[in-house]
Amino acid sequence: MLLTLPTIIVFIKYLLIAILLTQLGYGFLILLLGKTMVDFYTISIYEKPNNSFQKATNFFQKSTIGFGYFIYTKVSKFNWIVSKFLLLVCLIIQAILSILIYELIFGLLKWLFL
Repeated sequence: MLLTLPTIIVFIKYLLIAILLTQLGYGFLILLLGKTMVDFYTISIYEKPNNSFQKATNFFQKSTIGFGYFIYTKVSKFNWIVSKFLLLVCLIIQAILSILIYELIFGLLKWLFL
């Protein structure tokens, strides 16, 4: 398979889909499993990264599963049922925004290069 412009755009399309769906899926896992998934996230992040490997690991974790944790920390100050409802509403909004972001970026790439 040659690296042509259409194959690179398809690769970017699938990478964007994977990142957006991973963010959304981890958010729903936090909604269902709660503190277990939050503890997994806090274990996988280095608090003060010392070298480039730790910084790269933090970047990868935050870019793939970090948004669900971020939302959880913002809504966790409410009581249990309200925080679950707010997290669900935020995840629905995130799903809609993910679709819009995907359509915008992929449409722009198609318009520019294909």
